[in-house]
Amino acid sequence: MISWIQITFQRHFRIVFLVLLAVLIVAFVFTIGAAPGIGQADRSAQARTFFDLNLSSPEGQATLYQDASLSIMLQAGTMQVPQAQMQEFALQRYASLYLAKQLNLPGPTDAELEEFIQGVRTFSGPDGNFDPEAYATFRENLKEGGRFTEADIVRVLKGDFLARRVNNLLSGPGYVDESEVAFQLKQTDTVWTVNVARVDYASFAPTIEPSDEDLRTYFDNNGFRYETPAMVRVNYVEFPATRYLTQVQLTDDEVRAFYESNPARFPAPTTEEGETPTIGADLDADFLAVRDQVSAALRYERARSLAQHDAADLTVAIFDAKVSGDALGEFVATQGRTLRAGQPFPRNAPPAFLGGSGQAAAAAFQLDESRALSDALPTAAGAVVLVFQERIEPAPSAFEAVADRVRADYLENQKRERFVALGRQLRSSLESKLAAGTAFADAVADLDAKGATIKTESFADFTLMSRPQDFPFSILSSLQNLDAGDVSQMVITGQEGLITHAAAKVAPVLDESNPRYAEVKAQVASVNSSTTASAALRALIAEELGLDGEDHAGHDH
Repeated sequence: MISWIQITFQRHFRIVFLVLLAVLIVAFVFTIGAAPGIGQADRSAQARTFFDLNLSSPEGQATLYQDASLSIMLQAGTMQVPQAQMQEFALQRYASLYLAKQLNLPGPTDAELEEFIQGVRTFSGPDGNFDPEAYATFRENLKEGGRFTEADIVRVLKGDFLARRVNNLLSGPGYVDESEVAFQLKQTDTVWTVNVARVDYASFAPTIEPSDEDLRTYFDNNGFRYETPAMVRVNYVEFPATRYLTQVQLTDDEVRAFYESNPARFPAPTTEEGETPTIGADLDADFLAVRDQVSAALRYERARSLAQHDAADLTVAIFDAKVSGDALGEFVATQGRTLRAGQPFPRNAPPAFLGGSGQAAAAAFQLDESRALSDALPTAAGAVVLVFQERIEPAPSAFEAVADRVRADYLENQKRERFVALGRQLRSSLESKLAAGTAFADAVADLDAKGATIKTESFADFTLMSRPQDFPFSILSSLQNLDAGDVSQMVITGQEGLITHAAAKVAPVLDESNPRYAEVKAQVASVNSSTTASAALRALIAEELGLDGEDHAGHDH
């Protein structure tokens, strides 16, 4: 079994590894709370140890993230994981493996590893079991290429096995109180029938005529919303990729190889019938149909690389010449370039010479008097080198300069406040009408909604674990506090307000006579044990990173 997995990975999983590598490159830049030495680039960053890793170094970050990313792909079947969750998982996984090493825990036997492999999510079918057909389908979507091997896969799987063993040791038995089981049963197994009134916000149009005093008072109380943001002004040297196009020479093999590495980027033209041929159905025909596009794209990428190379050479020349101030412009001119003056810009609005790149704008905000010259920064148009000029701190705006914005914000704020007040009024009226025996739809139709339109809908006999597909998620919190016959406060979400009426509520049996009691108890126990293990690892990580206020950089492990 293991040999089959290894051979198959080696033959068929190369492109997923290439994709993972790209993900890893992005993931290497991260921030951990207030931990020093981790976050935005700093040339003078000191070593920051995490057990036996230096998180301030690219190598340490690569070690931390590489196997963690591959583990998530295998175990969760996806790479679409928020960066914060990826970071926490990577830290906890490495901490678990470090503990396993310290405790001399044995790795899996062949039989244990085989069993573990069959539980990998990537190769599971709908029933959650290992499914060779699901694996074959996944394999068909992959191409040759990449740099990871079956040895990487086996190493990660063995690490995951050890990490799970450590978590089991830390988690304990998972103690459960009867009240916890009862609470969970109420949350998941209570049967509801509810009516919902949807109050349309857009159709609500109260008359609001603010005076000048109203607007100025609003401006005075919310001046922070109208501050001019912090800005930076830099001079810059551009390296347009278009100037390098004539220097790029391509062979037919290079163009073909570039296409085969990026076939989805160059879909074949549609046929006369309006259908796009399937990628790979006839690779030669597909390539010939888009060869000119492929050649132009590859030529431009090569030209951008040349632009970035020359930009890097300029930064080295400036550093070696030790020029600054007015002499810098003259020196740049001797290199055949022009130092241009840029206008101040905020972090969230990169100027045209940065090509709208948020990453380049962030790099500009890292410059100051002590570090005035940026590295060569890639842009969509080529590359650019920045020279710091000044930082402009946030400043309050004059009322006259933002009067139109103030008026629009005031009107929206007042409308929102009145909509909230309308919700309270509608709820009160609805409670009275329902108490008098009026049907929900009739009671809503008789409400004075001040011009707002209201639609009603009903959902019968459902639990929170088996909600109707179109059930509004935003009212779930309202249900927690309702008994049968109650009407909730209006919950505002997006462009509508929702008022919920609990027409019926049937609670489940809350003792062991309920067939679901044992199942829910086991689920709660599992959650409690996992929480215990996670808390232990978080505490260990916090101590190791010095988040408890002490510097553990020199801690003897």
